[in-house]
Amino acid sequence: MRRTRELFALLTLVALVVAACGDRTPGLDADTLARAGNFSLGVQETAELVAPVAELPQDPAVIEALTDFWIDYSLLALAVNHEGALEAIDLSALTRQHLNQDKVLQLRDMVIDVDTTISDEELAEIYETDRPGERIRARHILFLFPDDADEAAMDSVRALAEDVRSRAAAGEDFASLAEQYSEDQGSAARGGDLNFFQRGTMVPPFEEAAFALDPGEVSPVVESQFGLHVIRLEEREFPPLEEVGPQLRREIQTERTARAESLFVAEMEEPAQITIADGAKSRVREMAESTTLDLSEREKDRALVTFEGGSYPAREFRWFLLNQPTQIRQQIASATDEQLDGMLRELARGELLVHEAESRGITVPDEEVRELEEEIRGQYREMAGLLGLDDITPEEGETLEQAVERAIADLMPRLVRGEQDVYPLGNLALPLRDHYGVQISMDNMDATAQRVASLRGEDPDAVPDLEDLDDLDLDDVVPTDPPSDPN
Repeated sequence: MRRTRELFALLTLVALVVAACGDRTPGLDADTLARAGNFSLGVQETAELVAPVAELPQDPAVIEALTDFWIDYSLLALAVNHEGALEAIDLSALTRQHLNQDKVLQLRDMVIDVDTTISDEELAEIYETDRPGERIRARHILFLFPDDADEAAMDSVRALAEDVRSRAAAGEDFASLAEQYSEDQGSAARGGDLNFFQRGTMVPPFEEAAFALDPGEVSPVVESQFGLHVIRLEEREFPPLEEVGPQLRREIQTERTARAESLFVAEMEEPAQITIADGAKSRVREMAESTTLDLSEREKDRALVTFEGGSYPAREFRWFLLNQPTQIRQQIASATDEQLDGMLRELARGELLVHEAESRGITVPDEEVRELEEEIRGQYREMAGLLGLDDITPEEGETLEQAVERAIADLMPRLVRGEQDVYPLGNLALPLRDHYGVQISMDNMDATAQRVASLRGEDPDAVPDLEDLDDLDLDDVVPTDPPSDPN
């Protein structure tokens, strides 16, 4: 029973992602939940599938996720077992990002001429200046301002800090002063010892003062958001050049290349006149908020951003969203106009680079494209194998589609009962759905959930009890990640 409850927790998560593919319109009759190619899923058969499993609630989200699995597994089984079907499916949506990255890398090699040669003398000079890997051990005494302190009270704290600082600078034992005066409970008992830390660890005012000291030196009183500090540097250490030199050289080379790339993009961007389309930010939020991300063909081609000679259409942003975890999509949905403006411009810059590469005749060799597509087809076959759908043989008098229906009819009950591990197809589902065509009736999701309740003799209007599902650990039960894809 635990596996069934964990299956439901997975289904409610998968419904947020897998539902992104397909035409979820109400254009089906009242008895049909979905169509996938020539396959049809009925309301009654779905209700009869769920009703016997008491731990699966009468929740439309469960019905929706099961419908998505039925669609994807049916189409997967058909494509893998129908000779030549996988080769006929357009995989460009899956290969595009990888191929575009390849084109941009070729463009960089073509147009960016930057000398990344670094002599040993130059490397040693940079090492002496930047001190990579440097870390220090320091002690401090923290003085806090009282809550709602007036100017007189704050002046009193400052006077105390200056007095203690003078005593420390005069040679009084710093550890004893820290134990007596520091209000940093974590370090006071250790004589203010903060142990070793590197740059970027402490707040800027504290860090700047601490790294400026010589061992044994006491800082002036330093004010940060936490209060007033008196700092004493105990030790300073950094790894030798022989140890950090190779990594430092690579970092310098990477930085110089990135700087040259930024200059090239800036020079290219200015004449391109990147423009955010009217209403684009609102549309972006709507797409990020939606669990279905449905777009008509006209909407897919609508430009969110335009630039000289090209655009960034909604279909590209749809794919961008499908590659993001739910948390990122939620952040996009709640982002400010300024944040969305920056994001869209960054996405458009990427599209602009691809456009520039193609305008210079940069292409990806056909052999590389074929290899990538074959890798994706291998992922389809691997997924079908995991589900036991890779070797479906029609019985006498059966068509392949009838054999697939029989295999899926055997698979789905085992999945619902928790006897079959669940493998969401993720982005691999979209090319299948686009190729065969999918229709889903969202109106019939509620009707199916009510039918489940009726079959169980329950109140069809009851709210599902989802308690105790939040803490389930799905990783130990079902592998939720399909084989890696190019995206």
